[in-house]
Amino acid sequence: RFHSFCPRLTMMKKLSLQMTLAFLPQLQSFQIYRPIASSSLLARFPTYFHHDHVKCISTRGRQLSSTSASLSMATSSSLESPMQSNSNDHRRRRIAVIGGGASGMFAATAAADSLQRYHASQQIDEEIVSAGCDVIVFEGTSKTMSKVRISGGGRCNVMHDKTKPLPQILSSYPRGNKELRGTYTKRFTPDDCYDWFTSRGVELKTESDGRMFPITDNSQTIIDTITQAAIRAGVDIRMKEKVESVEWKESSGGDSEGKYVVNVSSKSPDSSERVKSEEQFDALILATGSFPMGHEIARSLGHKIVKPVPSLFTFDAKELVKEGGIFNGLSGVSVPMARLTLVVNDKMTSSPADKTSKPTEIEASDKTPATKPKRKRKKKAQTIMQEGPLLITHHGVSGPAALRLSAFAAREFHAVNYQCDVKIHFCPKWEEEQNGANSGNEILMDALWEMTRLIPNRQVATGCPLFMKRVKANEGDTSEDSPKSVPVIPKRLWSAIVQYSEIPSTTKWAEASKSMIRSLANNLSAFPLRVTRKGVFKEEFVTAGGVHLKEILMSNMESKVKPGLFMCGEVLDVDGVTGGFNFMGCWSTGFVAGEGAANFCCEEQMIK
Repeated sequence: RFHSFCPRLTMMKKLSLQMTLAFLPQLQSFQIYRPIASSSLLARFPTYFHHDHVKCISTRGRQLSSTSASLSMATSSSLESPMQSNSNDHRRRRIAVIGGGASGMFAATAAADSLQRYHASQQIDEEIVSAGCDVIVFEGTSKTMSKVRISGGGRCNVMHDKTKPLPQILSSYPRGNKELRGTYTKRFTPDDCYDWFTSRGVELKTESDGRMFPITDNSQTIIDTITQAAIRAGVDIRMKEKVESVEWKESSGGDSEGKYVVNVSSKSPDSSERVKSEEQFDALILATGSFPMGHEIARSLGHKIVKPVPSLFTFDAKELVKEGGIFNGLSGVSVPMARLTLVVNDKMTSSPADKTSKPTEIEASDKTPATKPKRKRKKKAQTIMQEGPLLITHHGVSGPAALRLSAFAAREFHAVNYQCDVKIHFCPKWEEEQNGANSGNEILMDALWEMTRLIPNRQVATGCPLFMKRVKANEGDTSEDSPKSVPVIPKRLWSAIVQYSEIPSTTKWAEASKSMIRSLANNLSAFPLRVTRKGVFKEEFVTAGGVHLKEILMSNMESKVKPGLFMCGEVLDVDGVTGGFNFMGCWSTGFVAGEGAANFCCEEQMIK
């Protein structure tokens, strides 16, 4: 009967204990059982009640109205409870931000700005306004936004081209693309991100690959802008104060109310010993990035963690770069467009390391007792493909194509300890331009065999005879002197592939056998790259994994497990490929989390 009376109950937020007492007489008059109405369960329900005699519209108490005089009388009588002494307690609310990285500083700034706008717009008691709210950032090191400082080679890839279609932007997030859709369309869009920086004096430029940088080409520009915005908003930035743990302290009102006890250690100015202290906060923003400490805090507060694994890394190929290998001496050679393919097999479904280690909570929660053994079905092999420029290095391969594949197949690579085979297609763009009836290797085979007729006296190893349309450096490139087409593969790499295909360097096209041409076509379309280990991409330090997104309300980044707990940035199971997408995620989730924490404190303050 309770749910049938309140059909919109599932859309609403929790009620405070005082509001529950206020509604109790009215609820009882509609034959709702008193034990149900006064239970702590009701205190967790949202505050939308629609009836002919009662109407209360509230979002955590931001707006309260009544169309019934009897309701007002009931409210007045209910406030004459033992909690009367706390009804006028307008103490300062406190928001703690753990982590002074990109998302943490952005969240703190958004929270403080939101609080200022809220207090300026509301016609409320001056005592409440003067009480205000503190926003405190805890950073364990001596500098904030360290990753911002070194990103993009010290230039800071702030974001990606905001003019690109949103589906294209979201496709660059291996994890979190569905969840970020609402955030990027309603809460903090790429346009909002661009406007945030430009309105504070940061001029941004867009490069040919879509990456956006400050025109100063200096990451310090971004750091100074965010820091100054935080200071102007009144954020208290505490350096060298490391958060050891966080505890949830329940109040007498139950789970819907309580405080976060933050245990902090800092270096004593008089000695080398660290001084420990604890502080209480009304709301908490967890922005610790991929540091294990943040995941431990989230786990201690009841959250499940998706096991973090490295993402955005290069591929080392020891056998190919050593003396006598095909890539030896080719460091610095790049291919304009290549396609990398990883075939996923059964060995990539679980990591050997996971079998001996304690399973994560999210892994343990998915296990259900088997009723009877089921016949195993052979899974079809899946492939993960990514395209982009490819760069040969001293250790193997890098470039956007390799980095994208490492991100989208982060767990598959981790499962085989980063030792597997990857196929390289050196000319996928050329194939697309042919528009032939044949596909794959047959197009190359036919085109290369045709060379035996067109250029019979030319040596095969001289250079690549296949050309594709030139990729413009930028949209405004109209130079007539530049060639309209370029070789598919650079000359040095072509010669190495010809030699790898066991074609003598002096062989002419007219002398090449069909088996030689087929071998060359196979190596061009499916070159076997034996990955021996993962490399390091110095400009990015990204992990796949973190707090499970099903436990986060993406509209305000609040935890579904604990009230007043907000999360943003890499502590979540969200990550993007290189190109400014990870910072876009930090700015967006940080802004939404900051505003969410500010609204939470303002609404709790008004209810009090």
